[in-house]
Amino acid sequence: MSGADLCIIIPVYNRAATVGRAIASLKYAGPNPVEVVVVDDGSSDDSAQAARAALALNPDLRGRVITQTNAGPGAARNTGAAATDARYLAFLDSDDYWLPGALDALVEAIRTAEAPALIFLKTVDAADGDTLATGSEPMTARSHSGFLEAVERDPGTRYGSCNVAVRADVFAGLGGYATDIRCSEDTDLFLRAAAAGPCMVLGGRPLVVHHVGRGDSLTSNFPSVLEGFERMLRAEGEGRYPCLPGDSDAKARFLGKCTAHTIREAFVAGRPAKGYRLLLRHTGLLVRAQSWHWLMRLPIFPLLSLIRPQSYPMRWAAGRD
Repeated sequence: MSGADLCIIIPVYNRAATVGRAIASLKYAGPNPVEVVVVDDGSSDDSAQAARAALALNPDLRGRVITQTNAGPGAARNTGAAATDARYLAFLDSDDYWLPGALDALVEAIRTAEAPALIFLKTVDAADGDTLATGSEPMTARSHSGFLEAVERDPGTRYGSCNVAVRADVFAGLGGYATDIRCSEDTDLFLRAAAAGPCMVLGGRPLVVHHVGRGDSLTSNFPSVLEGFERMLRAEGEGRYPCLPGDSDAKARFLGKCTAHTIREAFVAGRPAKGYRLLLRHTGLLVRAQSWHWLMRLPIFPLLSLIRPQSYPMRWAAGRD
């Protein structure tokens, strides 16, 4: 066991070309150890070897690689969490990377007396070859009562597994990530943690680069998106998403955004019939969330895709609905 303040867990699946960059971005020379656990989730390429080579070049980190049969990103993150006794668990996707100062800022945040349950780092999206304009704004740390307040008051922040740190006792108490879905497992975790304690957002300037591919949304796996969304609705119906007093409306608005996103992805994937069925079935959720913007635009998404294809991309030749 490490006794570290922080363990950074990197799940990897067939990312031999990028996992080394992710590891190399973790620059830290503080007095206390930072641990890195890479979990190779049954890759068929040389991801595990690439991770070991990158760790050998970063002596400031205490790193190791674990291999397992392919079980999905949630299960891989859980494997990493079970392999450490660090106080906080941070998660970094193997095709993303941290910018200078990110690790120092996170270590400083987890040493505050507040001991937040969740910490999110500001991200910037970039594709291979993009020139990053990350800025030089001073670092900020904004504290919120919980996850739902953070979403409401810091709406420009990404809330995902690529840029989050979770207090280890909170993660264990929640049972970690769901392993029966491969999409929205992070949102499910954050909703289950909504009443677990304070949430901090580190920003001011980007700290994490989230890698996106050209036309990435058009090639997203809509069946997985839909599966994750429907599981979230079942969990909410079963009362598995408790929230802090006064956060019920914020939770409704958040679930409304998830609903709009799922319907939008149906159109993006070229599944308009499915999109309209979802819209009819979940109009009540959008009304409760006061998602008037999407209530007006989703019904005419195919038309908008012809007028403004950059904002409303839609694949017109897709498989059967």
